[in-house]
Amino acid sequence: MLIVKSCTVAGGNFGDDFNLQLWDRIFPNLQKLEGRVHFYGIGTLLGGHHETTMKKVVMGAGLGETGSVAKDTNWEFRWVRGPLTAKEFGLPVKSAIGDPAILWPELKVGHDANGPVGLIPHHATWDKFDWESIAANAGMLAINPHQMPNQVISQMRICSGIMAESLHGAICADAMAIPWTPCILAHRFNEFKWRDWMATINRPYAAVVIDRPLAREVSPLKSVANRVARLVRFKRSTRYPALRPIAASTKEDVRIVATTLKRQSLNTELFFCSDPALIAKQRNQMYERCAEFAKEYQLDFLPA
Repeated sequence: MLIVKSCTVAGGNFGDDFNLQLWDRIFPNLQKLEGRVHFYGIGTLLGGHHETTMKKVVMGAGLGETGSVAKDTNWEFRWVRGPLTAKEFGLPVKSAIGDPAILWPELKVGHDANGPVGLIPHHATWDKFDWESIAANAGMLAINPHQMPNQVISQMRICSGIMAESLHGAICADAMAIPWTPCILAHRFNEFKWRDWMATINRPYAAVVIDRPLAREVSPLKSVANRVARLVRFKRSTRYPALRPIAASTKEDVRIVATTLKRQSLNTELFFCSDPALIAKQRNQMYERCAEFAKEYQLDFLPA
């Protein structure tokens, strides 16, 4: 089977699920390239070690930090997620088109402007606490990122705005013209990839930071490790080490987070989205690159 590179998340993650479902829709006979290429589409997939002898076709993937590029002569870049990724690989800025998740056909403009504000945590943040209760106490709707893409999209569509720790929560909101804002709930928020993508929609990076992480429990060993990570500011250039939990959350922690989320969700100045014309332009550019790829590799091409 053709290797479509993707992150593997226990319990699933809708952003990664896009990658596993989208490309066979666009290229119905993509599997004919089995044994010839590795395919890199949606996600933070380009850092670290890769097979150097195999052709690696990149259609929208990105990096998660500087200095993580493994260069070889078998990379074939159709486009990348953003200009930070392009710079790391020495590619021209025009190759930074955006995230291909916007090619998902169900991402149409339209939502309930009078609905609640949705909260979409990072999939790992979701697992650490009861975000449904937190959101309910804040008058918001918590959206589980472990659901399938269309389930997440359906819930987003009933929201008036989106606070997203999940990058693809923001990307989907932007594609549906739902006002949104980045929201940092825990240390794993990756600022590099957010800046990378947001540069393609001409939006300055700014995020709501919740000043305390929530965790059901923290083992003694993990507490020590997180204290050290805070002290040395581990990965401070891309992550938020000060938000590593060092103890189980108290009722007061929970109350403060819910109160902060409620206050920020009511601040309409934080929420905005791209002009749909910009998203349409990105889609057209992506489809042009897809058509070129299909022609060169003799694949069927079915734009959504």
